[in-house]
Amino acid sequence: MGDFGEYLGVFIDESKEYIQLLNESLLELEKNTSDMEQVNKAFRALHTLKGMAGTMGFENLAKLCHRMENYLDAVRSAKVRITSNELDFLFAGLDLIEKMLQNIVNVGNDEITEDVRGLTEIFERIATGEKVSSQVIKEKEVEQPRAGQTSTTVQGTASQLLPDNFAEEVLKDVLLEAKKRNVPAYHIVVNLQEGTQLKSARMYMVFHTLEEIGVEVVKTVPSVEDIENEKFDLTVELIGIGNVPAEKIYEKIMGISEIKSVHVKSVSVEAEARKEEKEEESAQQQVKKTEEKRSKITQTVRVDIEKLDNLMNLMGELVIARSRIVDILKKYNIKEVDESLAQLSRITLDLQNVVMKVRMVPIEFVFNRFPRMVRDLARNLGKEINFVMEGEETELDRTFVEVIGDPLVHLIRNAIDHGIETKEERIALGKPPIGTVKLSARHEGNNVVIEVEDDGRGMDREKILRKAIEKGLITEEKAQGLPDERIFDFIFLPGFSTKEQVSELSGRGVGMDVVKNTIESLNGTVSIESKLGKGTKVTIRLPLTLAIIQALLVKVNNFVYAIPISIIDSTLIITAEEIKVVQNEEVIVIRGEVIPLIKLWEIFGMEHEKTPAEMNVVVVRYGTRKYGLAVDTLIGQEDIVIKSLGKVFSDVKIFSGGATLGDGSIALILDVTNIIESVR
Repeated sequence: MGDFGEYLGVFIDESKEYIQLLNESLLELEKNTSDMEQVNKAFRALHTLKGMAGTMGFENLAKLCHRMENYLDAVRSAKVRITSNELDFLFAGLDLIEKMLQNIVNVGNDEITEDVRGLTEIFERIATGEKVSSQVIKEKEVEQPRAGQTSTTVQGTASQLLPDNFAEEVLKDVLLEAKKRNVPAYHIVVNLQEGTQLKSARMYMVFHTLEEIGVEVVKTVPSVEDIENEKFDLTVELIGIGNVPAEKIYEKIMGISEIKSVHVKSVSVEAEARKEEKEEESAQQQVKKTEEKRSKITQTVRVDIEKLDNLMNLMGELVIARSRIVDILKKYNIKEVDESLAQLSRITLDLQNVVMKVRMVPIEFVFNRFPRMVRDLARNLGKEINFVMEGEETELDRTFVEVIGDPLVHLIRNAIDHGIETKEERIALGKPPIGTVKLSARHEGNNVVIEVEDDGRGMDREKILRKAIEKGLITEEKAQGLPDERIFDFIFLPGFSTKEQVSELSGRGVGMDVVKNTIESLNGTVSIESKLGKGTKVTIRLPLTLAIIQALLVKVNNFVYAIPISIIDSTLIITAEEIKVVQNEEVIVIRGEVIPLIKLWEIFGMEHEKTPAEMNVVVVRYGTRKYGLAVDTLIGQEDIVIKSLGKVFSDVKIFSGGATLGDGSIALILDVTNIIESVR
């Protein structure tokens, strides 16, 4: 059989996309079980998954998809109707499909410990209209296979495992593709001589010979595993595709020793092709008319992540080299190359933008996992939740996509468990019986803003404050007049929880500190707004990328530092007389807004005039508040490449990294979040 190793990665990636489409369709069907558009979407997703799995030789996965597809086909033809019971079976099937795919990723096969055969039998029964209680799923879950027994496979050949027409079903997509490319498909029957020794070795020679002449084997009966283990008599059937005459196939295989006979015939798919093409055309038209944004699989070229990282590193070196050239030309005042340098700068900037966009992916890849999670969680807690997602098309750096998922899981779980009241409580409070949790994303300047908002019970400001005083986190004196945002920040401390009873999901004081640490490791910020009885909103702000950023270069005592442009609100010059003192804290007042002042030379422990007659201030945003960073000089804006300070300086929290400037010197990048935290 052909080596599918090179296609495995594509199979896994595309399967994940179709699984997500299936998940979305089932969630929509739960809202309206008679929505035939969603039934058709789920049917097409399963049909494609079945074909891909069959082509790759994952027969357990293909068989389950086939049975689920048959059931949905019965729904499409109005033979049966979907109820909540059948939806439970479909969700259970989806879970098993995901587990099989994960097993393929981990160990290369689709054999899992769960009882797949039991669920396929259920789909056979409900496809005929038989009523089966979803309680059988839970009963099956607690059954464990006995020692030496596996619940997912039985010994035997593929022809024993699958119905007669199944090979045809799973091969439709392959054969149709062969027809579209005008490549012949062949049914090849190979008979070995009586008494043949090492039958599997002979068949390996058959496969190898077919590959050499350009015929790709896409199906065998019995299975490849059985052939390798010599679990067959003397006959093997193959389906192969390739632009090779049947006579040549016959001649080459008969040239192998101990081959008794070979039968080669073309596989006719004319009628099936016309049927499938009509279905596909109809499906495509329906997709275009309805939900282009969410039901289309994006046409992409799959690129290894390491290559993207290397490309970004090279781009970073190019940015540094450009800065050095600019610096040298300024130093020597060489005017002749100004035009060429301007062109180089434009090209470099365009290339930088392209490279950055290549790294960007829609946050939809993160958001898509949550509707199912919310559904299951709401059912477990006995709550009714209207889960709203907005801005799924918002793009951010792929590095964030890999990390941001877990913090959002914590926030959504908290919103449902802590925030949303039970149906009875909400009715008693005059609220709609169904609670709303909203997850949204949007771009703001050079930031990505992600918000998790609920209309639940909100946070009790006084209760949090009392708990903080009990734990010795703040004195009663300092607690007086503390703004809400400072009080809600206690939630992010390790082990801090106001919940009196610990539940399975929350109340242990873990989670929110993880959220804060994760977000800050990405140079982002997280803040909370909440009103008791009204609801809570958690806002996450992330820079668009962690690789190349725009920064404002400043000087403090002739040392150069960089402040990310994404968090800067404005810059201004103030005099010593404009500094006021409020509650023992130096502040400045700008357009009626009180802004705390932080003198960077004091943070760095430098010898410096305490309060110069005039100083530059960089106003930065931190959560919902603003702070002023006092510096000596504003140098200007520059693109910088962030480099890690390494493990040696991992304890230095006020710097997030370093950057090489055009003159070859190093500028430390300020971690504004930790600087502000150090003085609060």
